[in-house]
Amino acid sequence: MHGLMIFWAVLALLAVHLLRPSAGTSRFGGLVAFLLGLVLTAGLVRVSADLAGIGRTTDFDRVVNHAVRVAGEDQAPLILFSGASFSRNAIDDERLTEALRAAGYPHRVINFSLEAASLPERAAHLDQFIQHARQPDIVFIEVAERFDDRPTQFFGNSKFSLRGIEQFDLRTSAFAALGLTEGGCSGLADCVQETGLLGAHLGLNLLNVGLIGQGERPENAGELSAWDAQHEPRVEVEQADRSRGLTAATISNPDYGPRWIASMRSMSASKLDARGTDVAYYFPPVIDPGARAYAAGLCAGELAGEVCIAPDAPDLLEQLDGPFWLDEEHLLEPGAAAYTDWLAAQLIESGLLEGGQP
Repeated sequence: MHGLMIFWAVLALLAVHLLRPSAGTSRFGGLVAFLLGLVLTAGLVRVSADLAGIGRTTDFDRVVNHAVRVAGEDQAPLILFSGASFSRNAIDDERLTEALRAAGYPHRVINFSLEAASLPERAAHLDQFIQHARQPDIVFIEVAERFDDRPTQFFGNSKFSLRGIEQFDLRTSAFAALGLTEGGCSGLADCVQETGLLGAHLGLNLLNVGLIGQGERPENAGELSAWDAQHEPRVEVEQADRSRGLTAATISNPDYGPRWIASMRSMSASKLDARGTDVAYYFPPVIDPGARAYAAGLCAGELAGEVCIAPDAPDLLEQLDGPFWLDEEHLLEPGAAAYTDWLAAQLIESGLLEGGQP
């Protein structure tokens, strides 16, 4: 790493020397020379880092490393559940693997989730997993109203972190900007703030902030299991509120997500399908009936014709009407066990495990 830093410093000094304005150059000419030098240096750093396999390593790299190791334990058909914290606290992948194998299906299930993970962040790290492991047979993609309606949802979790800087590249920023123009912010002040944060994160990404001093090879970042069993409530959920939310009828009509996220889902699915991976969709249970209804609406609308598992089954919700909640959106381990067992039955019923469609 120290040798690479010296190499990059030499390149930067060389660029500055070559682009140094001559004496008497106007302020405008000096500014142009400065900007050219900045762009050239940033480009050289990015190319050199890519060639060396160095990046801003985050917890998602550790999730990838864990998934790569687990996927290498056997050559069984592989199922990945790609989601955010809804999934991280809800899907016990070892339990789900055991349930499927007890029913005669050899599949290996891997939870591939991380809190506040947007679809583009998940897609980028799924590509990283495929590069270092193998092509999954099935990928389940979490759909959540919170992420669909808020293209800059990550800023509510962590601003100016390495994960934020890493994921807001040109492509992701363009989709997020489209989402903001489609109503992905609340009021003028919020829109201005989110646009400013988006621009700042894109600038930090393009200027490689954190890439050298805090960068390393992703495979050297260690491991982190996505499945995160929780045993004590984080927020006490009132019994009456829980029962009212879980027993409320999920009234949903066929629905479509905002254009920016629907386009991104379609592109991600097409890319996986071209590689021979079946794509399906799901959303873990939450107490809010509106969030469940949104997922059910997508299953009946935008994702109609695809395997799409919404958490609106009365038998599931009845099982979860107890002290099984970390908070109103995440499950404790006993609740996750109930959902995982129910999910195993849904997978078998879907026909995907035999290579079929619903």
